Amino acid sequence: MSVQLLPYLQWSGLKKYLVFAVVCFPLLFSGCTLFENIELRTITDVTYREFRDMVLRLEVEAVISNPNRFAVKVKEANMHLMLNDQVIGTITQMEQIALKGRTTKDYTFHIAIQMNDFQTNLNALYRLLMNDTKKLSLSGTLKVKSFFYHKSISIDKVTFQ
Repeated sequence: MSVQLLPYLQWSGLKKYLVFAVVCFPLLFSGCTLFENIELRTITDVTYREFRDMVLRLEVEAVISNPNRFAVKVKEANMHLMLNDQVIGTITQMEQIALKGRTTKDYTFHIAIQMNDFQTNLNALYRLLMNDTKKLSLSGTLKVKSFFYHKSISIDKVTFQ
């Protein structure tokens, strides 16, 4: 007389896929825990594009480092534009940037900034038009994505150079 230890576990097609999924998904996603933070090193150039309805549109050139072996996309930004350490606006739109793996290079992208106060913003707009961006800086978070993995990365006060 033979006794089956697990009579309910017969290796039908569906159960094989279920076991495969239970074993493989943790392995698949555990590799993403080695995700290293990308770094917004410096902002090398800012070009004024438009100012309409209290929204300032800029073209930004920045040096960004991706130390990961795989490419990532910067999906969105929740960042503040500051003049002399005072917040003058919030980035409301940023085009997606695809960062190649293990690179440090210049990327050019467009952003839209919702300005807060008209008088303060007039001073900032004047500085931008006169290419006096030495006292401007950015801080906040970037949301990046690679395959199924999403991560928010904190950016601490990057200044324009």
